[in-house]
Amino acid sequence: MARLRRSLVNLEMLCEDIASLPTTQLNGPHHLRLLHAVQSALVEVESLLQEETESGFVKFLIGTSLEDVFAKKQMAGVYAKLTDYVITAWEATAKANLIIADNFDEGADKRLELLQVKAIKAKSQLKTVASAMGHADYEKFLQLLGLGAKEWQWDTLRARF
Repeated sequence: MARLRRSLVNLEMLCEDIASLPTTQLNGPHHLRLLHAVQSALVEVESLLQEETESGFVKFLIGTSLEDVFAKKQMAGVYAKLTDYVITAWEATAKANLIIADNFDEGADKRLELLQVKAIKAKSQLKTVASAMGHADYEKFLQLLGLGAKEWQWDTLRARF
């Protein structure tokens, strides 16, 4: 029980760190590092919740900034998956852009294709999970993780993949 409380406090602090990032650092390397930390914290919370009841989990969240985000304990797992898809798409797209800009040698075609497929697959999975959770819950996810870039927005996600 104490481990779950510590994990939730850690998650809340990471989300506050993201919220306090200056706009110049959003969608940058520091933001990505924080997303990795959030994803790890979500996985830990999800594993600790296996033995917790739904009502016990809701009691843990009362008075925290996560109270409105996690209506059910299964949402921790959903957020972990979504965060993983965002990180995968983000990193694959960044690597592909780097190849296009700097590293275009004879083997670059294959690497570029693999990275682009990886990014498209991650965004497609993100769209599937986001569609299942609904627009309102997806917007909460975006807000919590500071994902204000156009590529993560509901309309862009639904239109592209």
